[in-house]
Amino acid sequence: MKNKTAKAKLYNPSAIPTILKTARERALKPERRTKRWLADQLGITERRLTGIEDRTSQIHLEECIEWCEAVEDSEALEQIMHIYGIGLPPTDPRLLESVSDQLDNLKPEIEEAFQAAKQIEKLSQRCRPWKGFNEHDQRLAETTAKQIFDIKHAAECLLTAMENQWGLNKEYVEATWINGAISNDVVMRSVSDFEKLRRARTDQERMAQLGVIKG
Repeated sequence: MKNKTAKAKLYNPSAIPTILKTARERALKPERRTKRWLADQLGITERRLTGIEDRTSQIHLEECIEWCEAVEDSEALEQIMHIYGIGLPPTDPRLLESVSDQLDNLKPEIEEAFQAAKQIEKLSQRCRPWKGFNEHDQRLAETTAKQIFDIKHAAECLLTAMENQWGLNKEYVEATWINGAISNDVVMRSVSDFEKLRRARTDQERMAQLGVIKG
């Protein structure tokens, strides 16, 4: 199934300087609002920092991430990641203040995702890889995938609301999940392990392609 729709983005890359400047100016800790402190943290000059905010100097993704983390602005980081095409746009913060509201949102999403999973199961049973989907099944696959995606977003919103209202330590939750995922062999333990697997799979794909060409 091929995606025929261009990747949706709400924000333009030209907004990055404004996002970063605003993130610095609204930092909760006063010293982090100063250009001198932030420049020291980023290992750049105040002149370059000013240039970034004034749009006369370029900045790379890694520096944007360091900038947002330094001033502790997760919303700015979400905006940046979305601009680079590796994340969703941040949810309206007014929706993330109530745990009960987000819980009420998550519960029906779980039910809808369960029904979507049943539809996906039916699709997988009648799918023939060499034939692909007909137009009706392709639309159904896209609809059910969206319902699965909804639960991912709803879960993240609930965790953020728990962080905002209850002071939940999301970093601890994430670290605990990663440790469990490593124990259960869900994630790769290192970049080198990941690269070994990728190289092996690439070799297999190349051999298969050569077999097809020779045949």
